[in-house]
Amino acid sequence: MPTMSITLVCIAAFLILFGAPMAVALGISAIFVIWFFQPVPTMHLIPQLFSEAATSFILLAVPLFILAGNLMERGTVGRNLIDFTTSIVGWSTGGLGTVNIVGSMLFGGISGSSLADTATFGSILVPRMVADGYPKDYAGAVTLTSSSLSVVIPPSILLVLAAASTNQSVGRALAGGLLPGVLITVLLIIPNYYISKKHGYGHKIPFSWKNVGEKIQTCWTALIAPLIILGSIFSGLVTPTEGAGVAVLYIIMIDGFIFRKLKISDFVEAFKRTAVLTSAILFIATSSAIANWIIAYDNIPKFLSEILRTVPGGKIGFLILIDLLLLIIGMTIDATPATIIFTPLFLPIAVNLGINPTHFLVITVCGLALGLTTPPYGVCLFSISSICSIPMESLVKRAIPFYAAMFLALVIVTFFPPLSTTVPKLLGM
Repeated sequence: MPTMSITLVCIAAFLILFGAPMAVALGISAIFVIWFFQPVPTMHLIPQLFSEAATSFILLAVPLFILAGNLMERGTVGRNLIDFTTSIVGWSTGGLGTVNIVGSMLFGGISGSSLADTATFGSILVPRMVADGYPKDYAGAVTLTSSSLSVVIPPSILLVLAAASTNQSVGRALAGGLLPGVLITVLLIIPNYYISKKHGYGHKIPFSWKNVGEKIQTCWTALIAPLIILGSIFSGLVTPTEGAGVAVLYIIMIDGFIFRKLKISDFVEAFKRTAVLTSAILFIATSSAIANWIIAYDNIPKFLSEILRTVPGGKIGFLILIDLLLLIIGMTIDATPATIIFTPLFLPIAVNLGINPTHFLVITVCGLALGLTTPPYGVCLFSISSICSIPMESLVKRAIPFYAAMFLALVIVTFFPPLSTTVPKLLGM
């Protein structure tokens, strides 16, 4: 009987119910369980596991991508991406809604952070959409759901965490998120088109090759950023961690030295926010490392694998169950700790059932990405509500068609593995 794991879950759940943060609850319960059940021989493991989790070279990419996103909020890159996207797709029905969605995809190709997306697009594009005749809550809902693209499109921070916590190739995981991210983009555009057409939202912006050319001239520094960052990673010139450093260096060069849009106060605030968020992620990672040791000691993955093998439908039944679990987990736990805690638990089971590891990591992130936008704990939902002063109830109601599109994308990604595995294979990963 897995006594240690059961005790771990019970104590952690008790602490969470009384308001303890996830990382604190997991860390305290894990340390107590090791001390109580394995007092002397294994206590030395605690600092060792903490150190290994906190000093992972792969995890170094996380604070760098967070810093890149925080700097982009304050510079010209986000605004330039919006201006260029407007010149390309603004002519369509629901033009600025489509700009919002496609722009989020491009923005995600630099930052990998959904919170940076909501901050940038919530402050710049939502007011533009309102001025163009879109209801404010609808504009907020489009921004809310499209922000999930930043954690699926490479260089996704969640994919980095998922790969790092399971000792999988980060580059392969990031490449696996490319086509699913494009799929989600297309599926989000569809309800925006029909809703805008039905209610007459917005005005079509006349298309002009001259305008596109002018935007390319003024926005080229933002347009080549995803190509430089992702191209350097996928070509093998740099590791994902080094690619994160390239992203930060590029944004500092463009907005700090060339356009001089970033002030000292912007750098201070960006570094401060990065330090706070990185500390929280590392706290979760170190606490999870101890908890995962206990789970492995009790052979929980093997135990769960034997149980899940009895699920009707075999691999298909397992994937359906995983999708449902991801939706529940995403609505009750923030995506970052959920990725670090549950991915190492379920991946060995998936591999035993013959599921490609990269495919499973992408499924996990796509499922948890939906949770970022849903109540009661969706951080992007809180962010958009606060930035745009829109009640969360109104946002959720307006976002329902987009939730349906995201769920459809999850189902397609789950049951069509080539979406996740084709790009890594083409790149020889």
